[in-house]
Amino acid sequence: MSEKQLNRSGNKRGMSLNSRKNLDEGRKGNNHAKKDYSITRIQKGMMWELCPYAKDPAWTWAYALAEAGMRDALTEEKARENLKDRLEGKVTQPIGGDLPGEPITVRVVYDNGN
Repeated sequence: MSEKQLNRSGNKRGMSLNSRKNLDEGRKGNNHAKKDYSITRIQKGMMWELCPYAKDPAWTWAYALAEAGMRDALTEEKARENLKDRLEGKVTQPIGGDLPGEPITVRVVYDNGN
């Protein structure tokens, strides 16, 4: 690489051959689970299969889980909150200054150049 070659910003940052080699190495893959062994992928595939543990043998896993979630929401506050968040969306939590009646302090500094 010649001394005069520069990057798009007009400097030499990242122009080292070793830097380029390391960058290419990082693009080869990731550390995610392999598709064949991903628990989430397997569970997603099972959702439309019949669930042998359901009350009704015609229910899929998705239907059985939805029914169980609704049943739990009748007696468990955490399940009820999760269900409301999924159906209606999470409620935005107020941050400082957002509450009605809360005083807001504004400090102004004036500099007249003296």
